[in-house]
Amino acid sequence: MNQINNENQDKPSGETFSKRQLLSSKVYTELQKDLLSAVLDAEQSYSHEQAQTLLATYLKKEVM
Repeated sequence: MNQINNENQDKPSGETFSKRQLLSSKVYTELQKDLLSAVLDAEQSYSHEQAQTLLATYLKKEVM
């Protein structure tokens, strides 16, 4: 899986972002944005670490 392409990765994770903000971010690849659009809830906000965790969890799911 591609890691976040972000030079700010070492910064503390106090900031949270809406689904719309994360999907418009240059931090994620187009494939990651497609997956995030499926797993994020529009009513919640997420840190980059939470978004990355959700991506990893989704990609590790067993295919049925």
